[in-house]
Amino acid sequence: MTTKSLTEQLKHIKLLMKYAVPEEYSEEAMEFVQRFETDIIALNIFHAFYSYLPDAKDDAIRRFRIMARKQGTFLICAETIHAQYFYVTTSEQAEYLGSLSEGIWDQEVLDFFGYESRQTFLDKHHDTGKFPEYTPAYMNQALCPVCHTAEGELHFFGCPVEVCPWCGSQLTICNCRFETLGTNLLTGDQQLERLLEKLKEKGRVVFDPKNQNPTYIKDPGQLPEIE
Repeated sequence: MTTKSLTEQLKHIKLLMKYAVPEEYSEEAMEFVQRFETDIIALNIFHAFYSYLPDAKDDAIRRFRIMARKQGTFLICAETIHAQYFYVTTSEQAEYLGSLSEGIWDQEVLDFFGYESRQTFLDKHHDTGKFPEYTPAYMNQALCPVCHTAEGELHFFGCPVEVCPWCGSQLTICNCRFETLGTNLLTGDQQLERLLEKLKEKGRVVFDPKNQNPTYIKDPGQLPEIE
């Protein structure tokens, strides 16, 4: 996401907060948002929360805790004035899952993170204080700076940091994707699906923070978007 996009999202979040945060908590809530002003993972949660207050009453996020993370997807607990709420979030969007009192009902999310059932999740996460506070993902050098996948995991398809398995350069820059499909231009979903199949056949290169962290990225606002 570009610096302009991050700035616009932050501006919109602050506008939403004017109508959502109790006056006595406004300064604290705003300071907490500012801590994550260049972190798209957190900004997506702020936007989702303040756009739709889960319990339909004024509230404010005071802390984030990370419950789980897999392939650039984060399971975050947002601790607020009144309760604790779970969100699944990526660099693209955040989705509300439920409160600590209810747990997570979405079986697809539970399966993705390896929980057998809603009760299994509740048993493990009934005390969220045991889990670490979330810090901006872009500050964690063990994660891909663009799609936030971890060491040994596959990048989001389209991530510009992914390495080409045919030539070893950046997959979104080299010509291998065109040569493999026998075309000069990728124009639709069918071609992208074919490319993904070819990559799987060849063997996609997993994220390696020692060799794949692009040193040209000095500021999170410079991060390219995943198309």
